[in-house]
Amino acid sequence: MEIKVLKEALKNLPTVEERLDELKGKFNGKHAVIIAPGPTLKEHTNLEEKLKGRDDVVVLSIKQAYDTVRTLPGFHIVNTYNFDKVNGYDYYDLDNVIIFYGLSQSFQKEQIEKLKIKPHPLDLWVPVLNPPTVPYEECMHKSGDFDKLLMLSEQPRTWWGTSIMYEQAIPLALLLGCNKITTVGWDLTTGEHFYSNKDVGFKPNAAETERTQDAIETTDKLFTWLQARDIDLSICSSVNKAHESIPRIKLSEI
Repeated sequence: MEIKVLKEALKNLPTVEERLDELKGKFNGKHAVIIAPGPTLKEHTNLEEKLKGRDDVVVLSIKQAYDTVRTLPGFHIVNTYNFDKVNGYDYYDLDNVIIFYGLSQSFQKEQIEKLKIKPHPLDLWVPVLNPPTVPYEECMHKSGDFDKLLMLSEQPRTWWGTSIMYEQAIPLALLLGCNKITTVGWDLTTGEHFYSNKDVGFKPNAAETERTQDAIETTDKLFTWLQARDIDLSICSSVNKAHESIPRIKLSEI
């Protein structure tokens, strides 16, 4: 399924529910390569060349990581945290990217207002159930309740987890029917990014560090959960502290 054809089909569907249904299983059996904006993304300068023309791969880029694969067709996964709401994203070809926003349910109105500062294109968005609706102990990265990753496949919303990898990226890969997931630039470190945090006014703090550590401690459960569903997970990162059971690979092995 070409992204351009799929995007055109989505335009003709009036509701988010219908658009999510249209996406279900469209890339069944494909390899989801999720490009995250961690600091090690700077080590991979040939991503576009590596992934260009790969019929077996579906590219899912997260926020500013889009800039490293902007000429490739795929999905752009976005929320309103850590992004430049004035300049937004410079899309290379809007016909070849499906833009998926997640907005925190508790701050939904405020986050929609952010998007109005500069009109931002989007193809679908869902609320993310977050505090105070979801207590911290029940968020995915703390509880290890990864059945919540399937919520997007069942209803138009997702569940809070650190980070957007749990809230949108992996749920989207599962919705699309991918049975293999590789992350590039998902580093699980201290909240740093491959771009300057000063550009988006983000400052890592103690709470951010605690959430990251909690996420690290449940990655073994994440891997086991995916394996039980015949979904392979591998990590392309030199610093990710996820459980050792998760295979580490080089970019050349994707």
